[in-house]
Amino acid sequence: MIHRAASKYAFLVTGFWLLMLVGAWISCGYAADALPKSAVTLPNGAVYSVEVPQTQAERERGLMFRSSLAPRNGMLFIFPQTGPLEFWMKNTLIPLDLIWLNEQKRVVYIRPEAPPCKADPCPTYSPGVPSRYVLEIPAGAAKQEGLGLGSLLKF
Repeated sequence: MIHRAASKYAFLVTGFWLLMLVGAWISCGYAADALPKSAVTLPNGAVYSVEVPQTQAERERGLMFRSSLAPRNGMLFIFPQTGPLEFWMKNTLIPLDLIWLNEQKRVVYIRPEAPPCKADPCPTYSPGVPSRYVLEIPAGAAKQEGLGLGSLLKF
């Protein structure tokens, strides 16, 4: 009888901790499916499936801790107002193309192949002109898709 009760207790405790770990993982937002998705169409007709962070915390986390990013996937940052936008690659494990857009969704700056930051202090990247949106896509994709200053994106 005692053995059965101890076994039941161990099962309940283990289940509780598993639920707590899964809940913490989901609440931290590390599940890629936690963010809403949208489509960005480039001038050459290529369509990228992008995650769109909704909160400041989600924007700050961005693509941190991701070990890969599938082709024609990315993240679109939509800011509440136009202004100077600075990005860095801290805790980002993969190189990315960073593309800044103005309110008309035209490219104002591209930082191609931004490398992951391996040690503090991490460099920051900024276009030096006001922007409203930033698109992060796999490194090399901007060149491959023919993106340049003034390119108009649709989303």
